[in-house]
Amino acid sequence: MKKIADCLTVAAFFIIIVMFAARTLLFGKTAAANETENMNIRQKTETYVDGNFPLSANWKSLRTTMLVMTGKNEFDNVYILQKRLVDTSCDYDKEKFLESVEDINKFAAGTSAQTYVMLVPTAAGIYSSQLPAYAQDIDQRELIDRIYYALNKDISTIDTFYPLYSARSNYIYYRTDKKWTSFGAYYAYAEGIKQMGFEPVALSNYDQEYASDSFYGNLYSKLCYSRIPADRVNIFRSKYQSTVESVELYSGEQMLTAKSVYFRSALKTSDKSNIFLQGDNFTKATVKTTLEDGPKLLLVKGSYANTFVPFLTPHYSEITLVDPDKLEEEGKTLSDTVNPDDYDQVLFLYDCDEFLETNNFDLLK
Repeated sequence: MKKIADCLTVAAFFIIIVMFAARTLLFGKTAAANETENMNIRQKTETYVDGNFPLSANWKSLRTTMLVMTGKNEFDNVYILQKRLVDTSCDYDKEKFLESVEDINKFAAGTSAQTYVMLVPTAAGIYSSQLPAYAQDIDQRELIDRIYYALNKDISTIDTFYPLYSARSNYIYYRTDKKWTSFGAYYAYAEGIKQMGFEPVALSNYDQEYASDSFYGNLYSKLCYSRIPADRVNIFRSKYQSTVESVELYSGEQMLTAKSVYFRSALKTSDKSNIFLQGDNFTKATVKTTLEDGPKLLLVKGSYANTFVPFLTPHYSEITLVDPDKLEEEGKTLSDTVNPDDYDQVLFLYDCDEFLETNNFDLLK
């Protein structure tokens, strides 16, 4: 009986789609009138689907596909473009943004380590010209400039917008996930590491390995839109001996040790991008290298940082990552975890969306 009901539901929906398409072909009105009526029909169709289609993966995929056929290309701020899914941000809390800047200023003033800030545009910032004109996304180029301008002058800021925009025809962001790929991280690294006092390792010195070609990220899970192909997860391996000696991941009272920044067990999970340092599942991570006399880096991290770290290992003897979100979950502050004065440099690395959403930089006291 349930199968019959489901079949009737699907059949009814297809009838609606056919009627909509037929009416569009057979009846002529002005463009403005047609667009208004088409929007009304799409809204009614979406309401019908939401009320009658259970949101399992298969039904969600069918729901999205059918609504796309009616002309809809936006789902809760996620836009379906020709080759990718893009998540947009409509607004942000200006007071919280200023508080975050002030917390970073206070932190930098209280430590002897040189402080750097790297804000990374998301795919919405780089591919904004491909979004519909009515998409109300933040101008990320302008936003980054505003934040950098508000930081104290003794804080060094790193431009990532220009190198990523210049490489926009390359595979720098996942098609089905909000994060950047190893390629995107490399282009930002090549620019940023020069400002931090080092020569970047040339791309030709790496072997590229396709760790997975079947990754569907967090944007795909919202829509299950099958016409966007699966992503590749690439890892870059030095053609020479790896500089990584040990990795320690801390979460609560637990510690996990490893010999590599790549955790291949993540390839057996749904979020294959967690191959990079286990994703956002730790409070602190310490990466030690064979560069005994090299400087030490403290990295205050958002999600983009994990993919970035492998490129930093040839330049530092130790890299410590701290996640303020996890500090908040554990009821800790930065001083409960590390002493910033033990490090030569401190880097704040966030994408624009995470920076605007973060409200726990006060834990850096």
